[in-house]
Amino acid sequence: MRMILASIGRHRLATVSVFLIMLALVAGFPACNGGGESYTLTITSTTGGSVATPGEETYTYDKGTVISLVATPDDGYRFHVWTGDIGYIADPTSASTNITMNGSYSITASFEQEGGPNPSQP
Repeated sequence: MRMILASIGRHRLATVSVFLIMLALVAGFPACNGGGESYTLTITSTTGGSVATPGEETYTYDKGTVISLVATPDDGYRFHVWTGDIGYIADPTSASTNITMNGSYSITASFEQEGGPNPSQP
């Protein structure tokens, strides 16, 4: 009888141990994606075009996510530059680039008329 009770005790100990290990693994998952941090990306554009990818609104992304950005000019306009929080944009002068989410950012795709003066010059 003592052996049967000892066997049941070991079985319960093993079950509890497996449960605790699974609980620790599940609790650790948020740390795998940057600690569960997420940030917002607000995208707008000036007159003369729009942001086709991902679009113009406010999005929420996990920390470290790389987002493709594609700005499309209207007829008679050309893409000029990305403005705003551009520190994590790969190439702020390219209409097709990406941004890495390491904070909350607000960016704008700027366009200029073709053949017109460069808006960054007086």
